[in-house]
Amino acid sequence: MTRYYPSALFFFFALLFSVLVSAQGLSIKPYNPSNGTNVALIGLGGSLSLGSFFLDKKVTPMTELEVKNLNADKIWPIDRFSLGQLSFKADELTDKLLLTSFASPFFLLLDKTGRDNSREMALIVFQGAMINSAFINLTKATVQRSRPYTYNDDAPLDIKLRKSSRYSFYSGHVATAAYFSITTAQLYSDLHPNSKARPYVWAAATLLPTAVAYGRLKAGKHFFTDVLIGFVAGSAIALTVPALHRAGRGE
Repeated sequence: MTRYYPSALFFFFALLFSVLVSAQGLSIKPYNPSNGTNVALIGLGGSLSLGSFFLDKKVTPMTELEVKNLNADKIWPIDRFSLGQLSFKADELTDKLLLTSFASPFFLLLDKTGRDNSREMALIVFQGAMINSAFINLTKATVQRSRPYTYNDDAPLDIKLRKSSRYSFYSGHVATAAYFSITTAQLYSDLHPNSKARPYVWAAATLLPTAVAYGRLKAGKHFFTDVLIGFVAGSAIALTVPALHRAGRGE
C-alpha cells in the first residue's frame, strides 16, 4: 500500500507534465458561455449546497443499538469485499491523494493556450466543483448509508458512533478526484483538439481517482458501489460543465 500510492501519484503527474508541455499549435478560445449559462450553473450549485446544508442538520449519529443490529447479510455480494477492510493508513493516503487532485487543472497553465483561457477555465472548474460538492453532500445526507467499517468488529466503537459513519454513499473522495482529473483531461482536449497526446492525458486522468477508489475500499470507508457511483458522478459533471460552456459559444 505504501509503495502503490506514491508510484501512482508520480506517474500521474509525470505523464500530465510531459504531454502538456509538449502541446503545440495555435491558441484557440473554445469557451464563450452566455450569462444565462453562468447564472444557471452557479444557481444550481448554490441551491443544492443550501439544500444539502439544511438536510445534513437533520442527520443524527447511529446509536450503539443501531450499530449492533446492522446485518452484513443484507449487503450485496458485490459490496462485501469492504466489510473486512480497515486501514487508517489507506484512509490517510487517500486524503493526500484527494488534495493533490486539486492541482491537476494547474498543469493546463504550462502552455500559452492554457494561459490564454485561464479565466474561462477557472470559471468552469469553480462551477463544476461547487455542483459536484453539492451533489455529494445532498446524496450522503439523503441516503445515510452506513459505512463498511460499522459492520467490522475490529473497528473502534467511537468511530462507528460518529455522524460521518452514515455517509458511505456515495464516495466524495472518488467523486472529487474524478471531477478534477477528468475536468483537466476535458479542458486539455478542448484546448488541443488535434493533439496526439489526448489518449495519454485521459489515461492519466483515470489513474488518480482509481487509486483513490482502491484506497477507500481498503480503508473500509466505502463499498464498491459507493466508489463506482462516485467515479461516474464526478466524471459526468466534469464532462457536462465544459460542454455547456462550449454550447454557449457565439451567443
